[in-house]
Amino acid sequence: MMNLQGKFLIATLDMLDDYFERTVIYLCEHNEQGAWGVMINSPTDLSVMELLAKMDFLMANSRNYSQDQLVLSGGPVSQERGFILHTPTPQSFLHSYPAGNDLIMTTSGDILETFGQAVAPENFIVCLGCCTWKPDQLEQEIAQNSWAVAPFDKTILFQTGYLDRWVEANGLLGDNIPTAAGRA
Repeated sequence: MMNLQGKFLIATLDMLDDYFERTVIYLCEHNEQGAWGVMINSPTDLSVMELLAKMDFLMANSRNYSQDQLVLSGGPVSQERGFILHTPTPQSFLHSYPAGNDLIMTTSGDILETFGQAVAPENFIVCLGCCTWKPDQLEQEIAQNSWAVAPFDKTILFQTGYLDRWVEANGLLGDNIPTAAGRA
């Protein structure tokens, strides 16, 4: 079995599920038990700063976080839970897991207390919810041409505009951009 942890999954034009149309997913884990990841291009209308204010975390002024960094819809599973994909920090958190490409997935709220401080992650995305696959389900969806697999690109994940990420991620495929059956 090929391990796809740390890769981008790009919804192809053959994707039949409207929920995942034109999405890009960062795969946090992929093994014989299945796979899971977060959508990286489905912004909500809630900013990270607004989310923190609602949770009563005050961000210190020592870091200038963008007012327009939005919370992302990470997927249809566990939408009430936060998933923070980030670069390493000097501080450890209660529930953090390696997610490939020297990135960490943290699911505990203690990371939020670091936002705005020197120990905060340099780069991060905040998602509500995630995407999951049962054993062999993802492989079947890839074989059905619902998903294309692309290499990780840090710029796309952390700097490219949310709505441009699908097009930019498709660019990673080079000449292997999948087209819908019957469309050329």
